Amino acid sequence: MKETPKGRPRSSPGLYLIKTGSAYMFQMRLPKTIAGDVKRPIRIGLGVIPKPEARKIADRLAAIAREKFERIELAMSKANDDERGFWPLMEDMLGGNVDGIDEDAKGTRAWQAVTMGLKSALYDISKPPPPPTAEEENNFAMMRGLMRIAQEKARKDAGEAYNKELGDHAELLARRLVERAKDGPASMLTPPLESGSQGKGKISARVGLVSANVETEADKDRRYVERGSSEKPLFSTAASQYLAQRVNAMVKPSNDINTAEMRLNLFVELIGDHPIDRYTPADLQAFINLATFWPPEKKDRPSDLTAREIIDSNREFTKGRIAKNTLQNGYMGVIKPVFSYAAAQHAFDNPVKNVALKYSSNAVEAIPAEPLSAKKLTKLFQTCVQSPYIDDVMLPLLGLLTSRRLGLLTHLVGTDIKEKFDGIWVAEVAGIATVGGNWVRRPIKTTESGRYFVLHNFLVEIGYVDWARKQGNNFLFPQLTSLVDPARTASSYMRRLFDKAGIKDTAGERFHSLRGDYITQARADKTIGERERRMQAGHALGGDDHNKYGWQTLTESEAEMFAKIPLNPKIDFSMFRGLDFDRLAQARRRVKDR
Repeated sequence: MKETPKGRPRSSPGLYLIKTGSAYMFQMRLPKTIAGDVKRPIRIGLGVIPKPEARKIADRLAAIAREKFERIELAMSKANDDERGFWPLMEDMLGGNVDGIDEDAKGTRAWQAVTMGLKSALYDISKPPPPPTAEEENNFAMMRGLMRIAQEKARKDAGEAYNKELGDHAELLARRLVERAKDGPASMLTPPLESGSQGKGKISARVGLVSANVETEADKDRRYVERGSSEKPLFSTAASQYLAQRVNAMVKPSNDINTAEMRLNLFVELIGDHPIDRYTPADLQAFINLATFWPPEKKDRPSDLTAREIIDSNREFTKGRIAKNTLQNGYMGVIKPVFSYAAAQHAFDNPVKNVALKYSSNAVEAIPAEPLSAKKLTKLFQTCVQSPYIDDVMLPLLGLLTSRRLGLLTHLVGTDIKEKFDGIWVAEVAGIATVGGNWVRRPIKTTESGRYFVLHNFLVEIGYVDWARKQGNNFLFPQLTSLVDPARTASSYMRRLFDKAGIKDTAGERFHSLRGDYITQARADKTIGERERRMQAGHALGGDDHNKYGWQTLTESEAEMFAKIPLNPKIDFSMFRGLDFDRLAQARRRVKDR
């Protein structure tokens, strides 16, 4: 076996395969019995395709070639025995009149005939015919019905056991079958109604279950579904334009774009690249049906396999189950906006607007956050203050005392901290801020998230508010915000911190639990209403229209209630006193702690 320059064995492309650069080529020699003096092998270019796909195609081409070899060899042997009836077969396979040509010429003809036959077969393999149209399906159904009727009629005439309903009324049933076929596929399934009559309209779960097994539009291979012509751009073009405008809106690169590209390319590979206005809700449902089997871990998605091969390898979920939230918000969260953006840019009605998709029960449901006990919170905070990093120390405490999302807290800047009312400090996070003299876009999830929120008096008492204000237009968690994806990294660090504190037995006990604990405690305080709780947490006001009138932010008296809300006496908060915030902020995270 040949070796690479580094001494590693070079793997063989496979039987009947050779590799030229990055492309594969099918190669096979003619048998000596028909080759004559022809030495050159048959070679068919397969192109740049994954290795498993090349092997499958090579196996199929080899089987077709062997069948052609046998036919040519048989024809040649019979022709040599002067059985003239086989000469037409020779002429059909080798092309032209074979009378008077020598054996070498016959070998050349055989090489040419098989090569052309294999090229034709390769076209059929790589570009299979599209699924039959509704009209073709209608005709097939009619033919199957007529054949069944004819079989039962033949059994009756032969005196054999037969289906009396079909055999005794064969001519009538055949005539009706042909008449219904003319009216379309639907009439093949149900008898025609008399003029002016109505169906019984009976609803049955059993009938619904039976019809659910019939192939729907979403079950078809949407790559080959017939679509109308259009002058609108292809989905791939529209998606590229959509991503470009997202990139232009960013201050610095984000991994979110790479993730979006991967998900959009998967959609095109599974559903096909069609004009953007020629997609239907069935395309999105078909994608969800297939993506349900998409392995959640990248290591289980080999690059040498096609998307459909990867999906087929996980039909039994041996490589894990994808989360429903990932499908709903991750994949659909980037696919649907492409249609919305393109509809506005290219003037067409969004074909998938307001579509309700069905997600399989096999997709993993999101695990709701669960409350943390006072004992676990104390243990968590003890672990926090033992860390040399300010994000480990302060993010859990801020999460508990503000009820705000981790992504927003991670991007706090010193200038966000303000004394809104006398002795009451708040944080007001705008979507764009000046950091170190540069404009920075921050991840504000909703408009409501941009409302200011009250900082508890305990944060003032331990000196954190004063330290934060002194940071000016710098981030409060600089080690995190210097990374490509601060919020995602912070989430990873917090999960690790919880594990270190021994909070790992229940998946629902995580950073988001801190937010829920604060809201629950505020709910227990009867002086704080739901409207005020929603504003502090950054939620939409909800309720009836009357509830949305008045100030959209907390008033002084309302803010004072949150600043002074009693701390849980079962939790030891004293460990946060006397911290050196400057030292914590300067500590750079070691590699082993990342």
